[in-house]
Amino acid sequence: MWTFVSPRVIVFGDDALTFLEGEKAGKALIVTDNTIAKLGFVDAVKSSIKAERVEIFSEVEPEPSIDTALKCAKVARELQPDLIVAVGGGSVMDVAKAARVLMEVDIDPIAITPFTDLSEYGYKKKARLIAIPTTSGTGADATWAIVLTDKKESRKLTPANKELIPDVTVLDYRLVANLPKKLVSGTGFDALTHAIEGYVSIWRNEFSDALCEKAVEIILENLEKSYNGDAEARAKMHIAATMAGLGFGNSQVGLVHSLGHSFGGVFKLHHGLCVAVFLPYVMQFYLKSDAKMRMDSLARKVGLTDAEALIEKIMALMKSVEIPTRLSEIITKKDFDENVERLVTNTMNDPSLGMSPRIPDVEQTKMIYEYAFEGKRIDF
Repeated sequence: MWTFVSPRVIVFGDDALTFLEGEKAGKALIVTDNTIAKLGFVDAVKSSIKAERVEIFSEVEPEPSIDTALKCAKVARELQPDLIVAVGGGSVMDVAKAARVLMEVDIDPIAITPFTDLSEYGYKKKARLIAIPTTSGTGADATWAIVLTDKKESRKLTPANKELIPDVTVLDYRLVANLPKKLVSGTGFDALTHAIEGYVSIWRNEFSDALCEKAVEIILENLEKSYNGDAEARAKMHIAATMAGLGFGNSQVGLVHSLGHSFGGVFKLHHGLCVAVFLPYVMQFYLKSDAKMRMDSLARKVGLTDAEALIEKIMALMKSVEIPTRLSEIITKKDFDENVERLVTNTMNDPSLGMSPRIPDVEQTKMIYEYAFEGKRIDF
């Protein structure tokens, strides 16, 4: 038996924030970060909500820690909101999703798995959760997974459960109109990676396939235009990110994310950058598996001849939006050599690895890192 989960409502358009005017609450908690708060987006959200009391938690950091999620949950527990609104990128979404559960349930976030029955812990979903993404990439507004950083071990953890998914997603194009180029490229490649990994995942299904296919099509057509400031392309990228989130959220990601989680956790780097740099190398690794037929099919659906052409297209797109195409452009050889064993260990322990169509052994994983560092084509 399969299930497909998604937010109850997805609102999109240039005026999507007006949806909030119909939201009533006794108490509301807005979760965000300091940068978003300073841009005025939070004020717009706060003024739209009809609530007797509104509190703001703005301490979410990039690649948020477990401690931050617990701190936000403590604020929520004291306030007892019946509405939580997440305004920001994937980090904000992840903290808000975690806090909604942890305000009710005393459970270690690491123990939240797809098979955990949160109702047995007393979870009643007392607060509605509205997600308002301000970047176009993570898809966190439409998924039931979260990514938190264990600072002590310098690794990323991915609690996941269908109860974590937001109730409403609001996609207002105005919130991404002035995104810095670096964020456009990083988050855009995050979305592309979601869609491709979701399409080749061993948990793929007809519903996820349709969404992943369309997301890849939109992203390949619009990412470079969005990077160069095209407003219409940027709006399409905002939709594609959530579309990719719906796709991979119901099929799951794989080896690219396992490598990216490990690399980002060790070197404290933006998640979108980390998965982007590994994407073409993992696709090369998949060429010697049944996933090649899937990638060939996907390539033809976007007007290319085969998987090889798709990989070349992606490499060219990386260069056009200034994404590094090898690890040596990001870290030094000394840093790589000192950390490669830990990178491999963390990758092998990452839960996303299990949904990969081809799972490398320890030696192959180390070779993928080495080839990606040097920019060599993977042929094993």
